[in-house]
Amino acid sequence: MNAFDIHIHTRRYSGCSFIDDGDIVGQAAAAGLSGMALTEHGMRWPDEEFGRLQKISAGRGIVLINGQEINTFDSSNRSEGEFLVFGLCRSLTQTCSAARLVEAVHREGGIIIAAHPYKLSRGGKSHYYGAGDLVYKLELDGIELCHPDHGELAMKKVRKAMDVLKIPGTGGSDAHKILNIGSHVTLFENRITGEDDFIREIRAGRIRAEKRER
Repeated sequence: MNAFDIHIHTRRYSGCSFIDDGDIVGQAAAAGLSGMALTEHGMRWPDEEFGRLQKISAGRGIVLINGQEINTFDSSNRSEGEFLVFGLCRSLTQTCSAARLVEAVHREGGIIIAAHPYKLSRGGKSHYYGAGDLVYKLELDGIELCHPDHGELAMKKVRKAMDVLKIPGTGGSDAHKILNIGSHVTLFENRITGEDDFIREIRAGRIRAEKRER
């Protein structure tokens, strides 16, 4: 199995992160990862910059994927959750609803995964930082199962959604600190050499999520 951490933020493009992008390759290697995905808030790494980092990563035998994490809002400007997007050649900077985001991503040939859908907010048991039960109304390609802020109840809810929607569960550290990289991973049954393989295998559901003891 090939372990990928598919939810990582760096301080270069995510102001809330403490991770220097120059440190991520070494940490990924130390964590035994086969690959990782950068998912900055509200943007995708520029191709030239990403290409340089990708070459460094490949030199250590690690596949680097360019993604983004997008927050969505309804017509009343209430959050509809955050989503991991892969396979697009541009940053999705325009504010929109979750349904419109799904439509745009699929129209451009990408995939979309609900990030930490049942991560509890400070608002209480029925308020989430993620999409919550809205996932049942969306045509998603995957849903984040193993996440640092998903306890047993949250994971139970995700597994139910996976079963009903017939979509795979992913794992990602949502790392904002360097040592968290690799703590939660997506295991791919087949070898991944780049973005095309990555997208194909998630669509096919040939993956599983895992939390790793550090």
